[in-house]
Amino acid sequence: MSVPKEVSDLLKDQKFGISFPCSSGCQMRFVHRGEDKGGFYSYRQWGGIRNAVEAAISRNLQLRGIYKRRGRTGKPAFREGCEACSNTGVIGVYGSRYYDQRREKHYFRYMVRWADPMGESKMKTFNLTEPYTPDQQLHTLRTATAFRKTWEMNLDQFQPDRFRLWRQKRLYVPGQPDLPHGFWNGAEMDKAC
Repeated sequence: MSVPKEVSDLLKDQKFGISFPCSSGCQMRFVHRGEDKGGFYSYRQWGGIRNAVEAAISRNLQLRGIYKRRGRTGKPAFREGCEACSNTGVIGVYGSRYYDQRREKHYFRYMVRWADPMGESKMKTFNLTEPYTPDQQLHTLRTATAFRKTWEMNLDQFQPDRFRLWRQKRLYVPGQPDLPHGFWNGAEMDKAC
């Protein structure tokens, strides 16, 4: 069944998971981890087609807030419950070595995929100049992982600017303590990150 004329203005820009399987009500679907959290909205119970569709839209928006969905589709912003496809074991965090021909230096970097509030895909890079110590590499990996997890928890409210201090602070530890004096000694520090 197609969208009734009475509610076409409500569903013009977004569908909110609403379909019209029969003439007595509409169905709102919202799937989270394989479970449909939506429901059927009877026109008679809600006092008409428009009231039922408005209730379904309201519930869909409420579920989007609860499960941190965003955008026009309400789909998850990142993959949940799947195995990491990266080489670090953390979804969205990748590690690699590269050589910068302009500077004639070898680097190791952790790249983190994330999205801004508008849904635009972004990449944050945490660089290490070789030679570096295992402690420095572990600090960089933990920071990159904290960046990704903080984004996953906050999504639209995520503030990436706080990670500008990653070379001075342990942002992955409560209270964000400073790194020990001389932590970066022995390895050349690259400011381009």
